[in-house]
Amino acid sequence: MSQSASSHCGAITEVEKTPLVTAIMVTRNQESFIREGLCSLMEQSVAHGMEVIVVDEGSEQAEWAVIPTLQRSYPNLISVRTSGAAGLNLALRIASGRYLTVLEPSDRMSPDAYRLLTEALEQNPDAMLAYGDTCITAIPHESFAHHTSYGKMIWPDYTSQQLSHLAQVAPHPMWRRELHDTLGWFSQEEECHGMRSFLLKVAQRFRLIHLQEFTGLKLVTAAPPSKQSIPAPVLSAPPPVHPAVSPEQKGAPAAPLESGSAAHPEPSADQAYAVIQPLLKGDQEQQALQALERHLARYPDHAIAHNDMAAISYLMGDKEKAIEHYRAAVRLSPGEGTYKKNLADLLYVEAGEVDEAIAIYLELHKSSPRDVETLLNLGIISGQVGQPTEAESFFQRALEIEPWNQAVRERLTELRERQAEPGPAQDQDDETAEERYERSQTLVARGELEGATRELEALIDLFPEFSPAHNDLAVLYYQTGAKDEALEHYEKAATLAPGNTTFQKNLADFYFVEGKDVDGAIAIYLDLLRKEPRNVETLMSLGKICTILDRPKEAETFYGKVTQLEPWNQDARECLSTLRQCANG
Repeated sequence: MSQSASSHCGAITEVEKTPLVTAIMVTRNQESFIREGLCSLMEQSVAHGMEVIVVDEGSEQAEWAVIPTLQRSYPNLISVRTSGAAGLNLALRIASGRYLTVLEPSDRMSPDAYRLLTEALEQNPDAMLAYGDTCITAIPHESFAHHTSYGKMIWPDYTSQQLSHLAQVAPHPMWRRELHDTLGWFSQEEECHGMRSFLLKVAQRFRLIHLQEFTGLKLVTAAPPSKQSIPAPVLSAPPPVHPAVSPEQKGAPAAPLESGSAAHPEPSADQAYAVIQPLLKGDQEQQALQALERHLARYPDHAIAHNDMAAISYLMGDKEKAIEHYRAAVRLSPGEGTYKKNLADLLYVEAGEVDEAIAIYLELHKSSPRDVETLLNLGIISGQVGQPTEAESFFQRALEIEPWNQAVRERLTELRERQAEPGPAQDQDDETAEERYERSQTLVARGELEGATRELEALIDLFPEFSPAHNDLAVLYYQTGAKDEALEHYEKAATLAPGNTTFQKNLADFYFVEGKDVDGAIAIYLDLLRKEPRNVETLMSLGKICTILDRPKEAETFYGKVTQLEPWNQDARECLSTLRQCANG
């Protein structure tokens, strides 16, 4: 419900007796990812019907110590500890879900991924396995909704012939549990838990469904960030094109398309671009540069090619050419945030064009006000150009959205240390409210919620007007069932900081969910909407309230506005569809 220090780890409802999905998270030496990976997994739209099994395959780090604290919040969390690679098969044997899937702690799934995959299998009873497409990032600890794109993988519609030649396969498939009755268990000798050979066995005997949705985010190893700690520009990967082939050609590599005759019509820009993609993924920069130059001479308005030409040029040291092509990509595709971000990064880091870079980041922030990466970059730049107050504001806003974000927290700490004048060491009684609050946030990030509660209580005793402490204490009280105390502090935070939308929304959520003051909740939501008329979260909340209060016309208005702002918003579309079905009897 609440957006605050510990909102990302709220308890979920009791799991169904027969889970719909068993998600198996396999970990070894990934302590830094395990908590946020599990908390993210519990935010799936089908979390109430999920069973989650964590398999520790002989880790030398402290993942095992993290699990018990999470099990207090998540009754559907099971743990298995082994000394080798046998843990996955053990987890598969004890899994009770109708559908199974495997992931790693650094993986992130879209909130609707498991719903979409299970629905695809439910609607196609002759299919045994479903998989979606994958987003790629090289920046750790990012979310599916807000990540730095290092390309996208649109997987083919697999055949057994293809799979026998592929080194990489879709990383997050979902399959029916009964497959193992026929095919046995995973190979323990192969990398990636034997996923390729498992998919190959399935494709040889059963039907697979390729869901054309981006369902997962995969972390890959990449070059270290630039000197200003802003991620370097990256290549974009367009969808691969599958030209029509005869049955005997299926599975064979696609030949380059030619033009100039009726039999070989002029290929589209995307088709021609797919042919040169292998050059962009290797270390053949010169050949890739030449191929891109030929492509752009033929298709001068292909934005993605300009973006990748800029990235290659930057890698080869031609910064002016890189800026020229990033500008072209932004001009041709002004709605693509990745191109704008790449241009802003390069303008600031290499060209010293601070004003233009800030203008682009502010434009990105306006279109996506909850994008933590943009807020982080704005904070970094503001701090380095001598605007510490603005920098702290951007960092604080980022932490309101992602309280667990360690990169932002480190930047904020560094900023405050630079601002502090040297002097004798302070004891605890001389600490500022911000320093005490920082300590409470560290405890929350570790999962030490009782310690964080005590720290916040002590902070409020000394600094009763410090609104973030009231808000976070309310969240912690609510999670332990102390609702009267939670309400007191939600109201105090909202009173002390009337301009803070997060505090106002938390109070409205509490009023409505707990039935304390429905009219008050509506008044707060409407006030928030007046301030931010394009805020999708507020519009959805108002739509749901109107639906429950049997005011369908008003609900339809709010949901309709969401679909105008975000045509892809499946939740809003489903709500609209339900309203219309009810209206039609």
